[in-house]
Amino acid sequence: MIYNAVLAAVYVATTVINPIGTMAIQLRISEMLAVIPFFNRQYIPGMILGLAIANMFSGLGLIDVAVGVGIAAIAYTISYFVKNIWLNVIQYSLLCGIFVGLMLWLVLGIPFWFNFISILISTLITTSLGAWLFTKIAHRVLPEVK
Repeated sequence: MIYNAVLAAVYVATTVINPIGTMAIQLRISEMLAVIPFFNRQYIPGMILGLAIANMFSGLGLIDVAVGVGIAAIAYTISYFVKNIWLNVIQYSLLCGIFVGLMLWLVLGIPFWFNFISILISTLITTSLGAWLFTKIAHRVLPEVK
């Protein structure tokens, strides 16, 4: 429980202090942490809690919380069946691009394809960096990861 709380807190802090962590053009450095549950499912609650709290601070509030938590729930469910970290990075990034893109289009009228491409690329960059980093150091910093 403590590790999940720390993960949630770090995700919230790194999202909230990031000036370009929300809306159509974003580079959410905290998304590097979103890959941790792909290594060990015990970190899903902490990641989802952190994402929900961080998204409360976005300009869209509760709708952003619902979309973000929904994306994470779908992605971590898929990762139960897909064990390849890189495929999980891709599917998570695609889900972010699709659902955040749709949300921004429906709520703010920002063109879907612009949202989709910019969010897909930024999430793919940060989650790929996170996956690469955690493949190197996860066994040292995360309990029970081999």
